[in-house]
Amino acid sequence: MNKFTIITALSLILAGCSAYQIKADVDEGKFRFVNFEKERGKQFEYIHLMCLYKRPIEWNLPKQYQAGNHQLWVKAQIYQNGMSIREKNAFVKFDVTLKAGLSYKLNRSFDDDNNISIWIEEEQSKNIVSEIIITELLRPLLIEKSLRTEQCESGSI
Repeated sequence: MNKFTIITALSLILAGCSAYQIKADVDEGKFRFVNFEKERGKQFEYIHLMCLYKRPIEWNLPKQYQAGNHQLWVKAQIYQNGMSIREKNAFVKFDVTLKAGLSYKLNRSFDDDNNISIWIEEEQSKNIVSEIIITELLRPLLIEKSLRTEQCESGSI
């Protein structure tokens, strides 16, 4: 075999592996939580758990948590043209019971340019397991770290 054939074959294998998403098994007594990420043309949408270890975070990969009743703070960040100066945010708190062995993910719909509906759904069946919260998208506050820390401390994750 020549070098070109070997390099081409390896490139195809690597490209195929990078496109394949591995679904992790959910540990006993836990659920898996997946954040929402989407690019719609020039609009970027990130909807994610706002807290980890009761502290604000910017983003988190899918993680497993203890099943049961949770108070979850969620942050929605919407960027126009991928620019943070055109960012709008929304914050919601869910009081929801999440069952062991299942994967859940955040989802959303837009009512208009300034309002967003956010919910939690079971990943495989798409059944909505939380209330649907409608809230306003607003420009970020100049000083919000202490507020977000206080909110995270009131949550369960």
